[in-house]
Amino acid sequence: MKNPPSSPLLSWREVLARHKSLRGIAKNSLLADEGESGYRNVFLPDGRIVYVGEGLEGHQQPTGGNAVLLEALQTRRPLRVFLREGVNRWRDLGPYRVEGVEYRREAAEGRYVYWFTLAPVESGGKFSTG
Repeated sequence: MKNPPSSPLLSWREVLARHKSLRGIAKNSLLADEGESGYRNVFLPDGRIVYVGEGLEGHQQPTGGNAVLLEALQTRRPLRVFLREGVNRWRDLGPYRVEGVEYRREAAEGRYVYWFTLAPVESGGKFSTG
């Protein structure tokens, strides 16, 4: 991500206290990076993120983290996004909404993958860390 927001950097301990999971997708938040985890997330110039679904091997399924994102799409419930910027360096990008999903075959990998499009919630949007 070229120009992340100017929110303060967080340690992994601070992120974990809010994210409450070692998995990339939790109930109310998700973790993003620029490929370090093996996922090829795409950061668009307009602030949106094309976020790869959960599962690095085999066809991705509508379970686990993918189910969380699919539900968030249906309910329009925002999820907080934490961006990894380096070892023990994270930035809270704020709340995002899942605005779309594509489930497509990746020929090079020979499998189906979810691609979720996440859009930042406009300032003043409601968000619960619930």
